Amino acid sequence: MNTYKLEIPIFPLDNVIILPGSVLPLNIFEDRYLNMIDDVLKTNSRIIGMIQPLMNNKKSIKSFENTIGCYGKLIKFEETGNKTYLISLKGVSRFRVINSRLLKKGYISSSVSFETYKNDLNELKRNNFKFANDKSLKMLLKNYLKLKKLESNWNYINSCSNLDLTNQLSMVCPFSNHEKQMLLESKSIDDRYILLLSILENSVKLNDDQNQVRH
Repeated sequence: MNTYKLEIPIFPLDNVIILPGSVLPLNIFEDRYLNMIDDVLKTNSRIIGMIQPLMNNKKSIKSFENTIGCYGKLIKFEETGNKTYLISLKGVSRFRVINSRLLKKGYISSSVSFETYKNDLNELKRNNFKFANDKSLKMLLKNYLKLKKLESNWNYINSCSNLDLTNQLSMVCPFSNHEKQMLLESKSIDDRYILLLSILENSVKLNDDQNQVRH
């Protein structure tokens, strides 16, 4: 018996990732995913796997094989008056899809392995994050948010540790699917931090270069 394998329901959602230790709010309204939540609520684990479909090369369920995602535990549930569910997932561990099947209720169930990522939660608890006191992230973020004309709560941002902010920004910033997938698959939180800086810096630099060309 492989203790690093699970059979879990899968929620493929374009341009959305969840990371270990982070919380992702979701609005569920499609019948097949309402069915999925109903079934998950009946389990003790309350686990749901999140993957990005990467639709340009995903032709069938079989093509989900080897996709990297992250599963989370359903920690909050609210049913609204118009038959939608508001839920929150807390990320637990990344996984690799082994195989998938379409259930009669319309959603996908996958056999997944998280052996490669068994230390994901321990990674968040460690005290040797290399960039805990680095100032670069918040400096670049300020320029990025200004470029994208995004509102920001700097009291909250300044209260966040660099480690927490790295994961939150990886999830919520309007990056491309490919960029988000790279952030998800980063080997360590240190690597994710470096990659996040690079994505933010490249976005700002590209905009500056385009402005120079126009002028």
